[in-house]
Amino acid sequence: MSEDPVIVAGAGPTGMVAALGLRARGVPVEVYEAEPEDRERPGSRAIFVHGATLRTLDTIHPGLGYDLAEEGMIWPTRRTLFRGEEVFSRTYENDRSAGAGLPPFTSLPQVWTEDVLLDTLEEVGIDVTWDTPVERVETRADGVTVGTGDGETREASYVVGADGAGSTVRKEIGADFTGDQSANSFIIADVEEVSDDPRPPERVFHYDDPDLGGRNLLIVPFQGGWRVDVQCKPDDDPERIASDEVIAEYTARALGERYRDRVEWVSTYQFKQVNAEAYTGEHDRVLLAGEAAHLFAPFGARGMNSG
Repeated sequence: MSEDPVIVAGAGPTGMVAALGLRARGVPVEVYEAEPEDRERPGSRAIFVHGATLRTLDTIHPGLGYDLAEEGMIWPTRRTLFRGEEVFSRTYENDRSAGAGLPPFTSLPQVWTEDVLLDTLEEVGIDVTWDTPVERVETRADGVTVGTGDGETREASYVVGADGAGSTVRKEIGADFTGDQSANSFIIADVEEVSDDPRPPERVFHYDDPDLGGRNLLIVPFQGGWRVDVQCKPDDDPERIASDEVIAEYTARALGERYRDRVEWVSTYQFKQVNAEAYTGEHDRVLLAGEAAHLFAPFGARGMNSG
C-alpha cells in the first residue's frame, strides 16, 4: 500500500468530513483549501443537518454528532399553507434530555457547522493548508501527482475533490456537469431573531402566499435567526425583490413588523439540478464529492447533507 497521503481538495463541510473519515480508518490525509484561514463565510447557507448525517458524523468521530446537535436548535412543528389556509400541520416530540440519543435534525448556520468540524480536525491532528488551491491533478495507476497554487508538487495515493461547484479537480479529470437549472429565481434572507418573540419556532411553507402577491414563501428558524425564502414569479426582477426596501417589506409581512429592520444578509439564486458525468477519473485515483460532484435544489436540505 502506498505511503503517500490522500489529498483532500477543499475545506468545506464535505472535505473536512472526508478527512475525518479517512483519519478514523488510519489513512494519512492532507487538506488543501484555496481560501485563506480568515475567509469570510457570509450568510447562514446550509442550515439543516439531518439526523442521518448526525449519526454518520458520530460514527466517524464519537461525540461529533452530539456536538453539532447541541450547537443547533430543533423546531418541533412544520406547517403548510395554501393561499392563506392551513392544509397540513405536524408537531414532533422534542426530547433533548440526557440519554435521549441524537435528535432527528439540528438547525444552525453553516459557519457554525464548519467551526465544529475545524475544531474536530485540530483535535485529531489534521492540519488544513490554507490559501493553497489544488490546480493540477495527474493520475496514474499507482498514484496521483498534485500541483498546488504555491507552485509545489505533491504526491498522493488518492485525491478527494471536494472543492465546490466550480471544482478544479472535476475539470482536471474531464467530468462535465449535466442537468437543468430552475427558470425561477429565489431570494434568501437571514433575519436576526427577536429574543422575546412569542412566535413559536416552526417551519412554514406557504404556497401562493396572498401577502406576497401569490409568491411561494418558506420560513425556517435556525439557531440565532430565521430564514425567509421567497420564490420569484417568472416575470419578477430578482434584484428588485432583493433590494433593502422590498425584502424588508416582505420580511415584515412574513414574520411581523418588528422584523422589518432585522435583515442581515440577502442572496439571489437559481438552483441547479446537475450531476458530474463521472465521479472518478482515469485509474480510479480521484473521487469527486459534495458540490464538486452534484448540485441539488436546496429543498429538503439535500445539498450539504448529500455531500
